[in-house]
Amino acid sequence: MRLGLVFSLILAIFAVVFALQNPQTMDVNLLFFQTQGSTALILILTFGFGVLVGLLSTLPKQLRTRRKLNELRQEQEGPTSSSPVEPPTSSPESPRPGGTESDAE
Repeated sequence: MRLGLVFSLILAIFAVVFALQNPQTMDVNLLFFQTQGSTALILILTFGFGVLVGLLSTLPKQLRTRRKLNELRQEQEGPTSSSPVEPPTSSPESPRPGGTESDAE
């Protein structure tokens, strides 16, 4: 937990330093869309968009895995609640494990 917090803080500091060192503007053209913005802002937004696309691309697999896990949990809980398993009983005629026949009498 703390390692992740420290890593995030260091990454944020690097982003601020990067933004302060790159104040120049750049043009962005995408099909019919055209805008201007600082280099740092454009790169940070592009990075954020890439992270969002990456997370959305893993969403179907996560949902399938969660659904399968829930099915397995229900399957595991189902038989134990409806039909309890009784422990095996030993017949009184058989000797105790590790004992001799004279011990059984």
